[in-house]
Amino acid sequence: MYKSLKIIQALITAALIASCSTVIEPPNGMVDWSLANTTGSKVTMSVYDKVCNRSYFRVSIPRAREKSISTCADSDGKADVRYRRYSFK
Repeated sequence: MYKSLKIIQALITAALIASCSTVIEPPNGMVDWSLANTTGSKVTMSVYDKVCNRSYFRVSIPRAREKSISTCADSDGKADVRYRRYSFK
């Protein structure tokens, strides 16, 4: 009985926390751009948005394809990112 009450309490708490989270728009808007893979194999990359301090881990890009990504814009309206290649497959 006590365990089931704890589980119900945890579910209610999680639901309240999830409902309270809101999306805050960045002050300078977003920039839409693409990661392009021009190699003959699949590439996995990590992208770090330096403006909003947000990470996009292990973005998988199939061979000879592009992957759309949105990052925060700086005061000039440009994206400021760092990226690292994880692997070729």
